[in-house]
Amino acid sequence: MLFDDFHDIMPGSGIAVNYLDAKRNLEDVSRAGRAILDGSLSEIAAHIKTTGPGVPVAVFNSLSWPRNEVVEADVQLPADAATVEVVDAAGKPVPSQMLKVDHGTHRVRLLVKVSIPGFGYRTYYVRGAAKPPAGLSDVQASESSLENDLVRLKVDQQTGCMTSLFDKRSKTEALAASETDTGGPTQSVCGNLLQTFRDKPKQWDAWNIDADFEKEHWDLDHADEVKLIENGPLRSILRVKNHFQNSTFLRDIALTAGSARVDVNMIADWHEKHILLKVAVPSSAHNDKATFEIPYGSIERPTTRNTPAEKGKFEVPALQWADLSDSTHGVSLLNDCKYGYDAKGNVLRLSLLRSPEWPDPHADEGRHEFTYSLYPHGGTWREALTVRRGYELNYPLLVKQLEKHDGELKDDFSFLQIQSDNVVLTAAKKAEEEDALILRFYEWAGKEADVKLRLPAGALNASETDLMERPTAELSLQDGSTTVHTKPYEIKTIRVRFPAQAAKD
Repeated sequence: MLFDDFHDIMPGSGIAVNYLDAKRNLEDVSRAGRAILDGSLSEIAAHIKTTGPGVPVAVFNSLSWPRNEVVEADVQLPADAATVEVVDAAGKPVPSQMLKVDHGTHRVRLLVKVSIPGFGYRTYYVRGAAKPPAGLSDVQASESSLENDLVRLKVDQQTGCMTSLFDKRSKTEALAASETDTGGPTQSVCGNLLQTFRDKPKQWDAWNIDADFEKEHWDLDHADEVKLIENGPLRSILRVKNHFQNSTFLRDIALTAGSARVDVNMIADWHEKHILLKVAVPSSAHNDKATFEIPYGSIERPTTRNTPAEKGKFEVPALQWADLSDSTHGVSLLNDCKYGYDAKGNVLRLSLLRSPEWPDPHADEGRHEFTYSLYPHGGTWREALTVRRGYELNYPLLVKQLEKHDGELKDDFSFLQIQSDNVVLTAAKKAEEEDALILRFYEWAGKEADVKLRLPAGALNASETDLMERPTAELSLQDGSTTVHTKPYEIKTIRVRFPAQAAKD
């Protein structure tokens, strides 16, 4: 994996044979990683009591806060069933939506609305039913709109543009007409707009995007098709098809129950030369700065182009999200694998694909699948917990069918709890040089806090360490918990030792 983090392999500026090697290497890494993960989840699952009413399915949450989401599960039933229902360990019904059933193999694919504790799991049970479970639909859809209790969006049938993204909580419209440099509106509202640009740098074809890339561009504001392809109580999907020259784009706009995040799952069949593809989101919020996630923090960058320094920020990097907000509302643009953004005026854009010809004459040609998301919100990105939404997109809940057996772990459990909204746990690992547990978190909101951690059972002592895991201060334990004073934007590393580990000393 580290070999393929080379500086020409990562950004796509290598020769073609690089990517044949990298693909093979990274597929090996992926297989090994999946095997380790599956083995780890299986070890936990072996200790869970799974004697409830039906086929047990555990949902694991690798993030440090509780999550209420809709997950997709494939389940092998013991016998054929006309439909299924989902219940918790107490037999209480849980909202679900059937997607597919194979009567020959007794396999079903379904959606389940789950509630999972931070850094833990909860077990559900799937069983056959004579009729679909009763319940009100949490998502309403038409051929041009999707709506749940948090957001409502509209899509124009002719253009494929998202013409409205309304946040019901703050009662604000997230989208507006895009603006010129002078502030005047240039078109009607067209959110989630694909734009292509002539992308022929003066030098270093695969390395550079030039500052004048906007000079020649095309808006893909005519849809080949807008169609409602899924309409259920937990999820509905509008499909938008576009094309440009030799390429086609299929975007499934998905809204799930209880979520304000609008996911756009995109498949691109890409066959261009010297074209840059972006998606544009014109925000109704106005600010002379936009915010971008960087490693263990965030950075503000200008939306204006008044000085040479500002003009140089025509393309900037970010990790999982960027946001354009004012003091009352805004919109975040999240991604699961695309890290080039630009923010200009009231428009936030994400770079999706390029097509250089040198040093690889067929760079990135073919099929691409990825997801980006629009997250409208009230207040600033801090108040809206945009950081969490970015992590949730990139670290989905893990679903695993289990065997029925007894066990000492109950049906839902949290191995570790952090009682502060303004921190993210980024590592829980074995110490490098001793048999101890290392926890690492960082403060992202820019505010001082006393962060309380409820540690795994049996913790004997805890200490604060530096990034090299060398102890710097002892921490007091009380009822299995410890409190760590944390400064704004600080990275904290905690070492936790257990009796068996201490005895080895």
